[in-house]
Amino acid sequence: MRNLAKKEEIRQEILKKRLDISPVEWQNGTESITKEVTAHAWFREATDIYCYVDCRKEAGTKLIIEEAWRLGKTVWVPRTAGEEMDFYEIHSFTELSRGCFGVLEPEGTTAADGSDGLMIMPGVVFDEHRGRLGYGKGYYDRYLSKHPGLHTIAAAFDLQIVDEVPQEDEDVRPQLIITETRTI
Repeated sequence: MRNLAKKEEIRQEILKKRLDISPVEWQNGTESITKEVTAHAWFREATDIYCYVDCRKEAGTKLIIEEAWRLGKTVWVPRTAGEEMDFYEIHSFTELSRGCFGVLEPEGTTAADGSDGLMIMPGVVFDEHRGRLGYGKGYYDRYLSKHPGLHTIAAAFDLQIVDEVPQEDEDVRPQLIITETRTI
């Protein structure tokens, strides 16, 4: 129980800091992260990009998605149903509508098989060892446990990196974390 309380304390502290980012800081940080993500070999080589749609001042992903489309890649975005999350193809941002938790979700009917590609994943807090705290529902941990063939890059701002994040056995660490100033 103590670990859960510690996780929630860290999560709330970083969420507050993230919401306090100025629009200029958010835009500049997002552009830097986008540049690094889209230049990475995993992005360049992948035919399928699995990517969250940013909200509540998460590192922006719209430019990443647009670059994937420009390069002819298939873009899949998540939709939750109960305890599960699947990814559905989108060809335009107009194919999104407000869903669970107020997040923009796809309206598609055919889920990705999750066998190959690059996952751009969100998170609230990360550490120097690639530990990750999401929003506490475990959607990405469950999805990635079932789809181990995906490369994973977390997009985050520097202010989301702390010394250590409490981890559980089922927590899945991203292979890389890309911030506006570095790659972990």
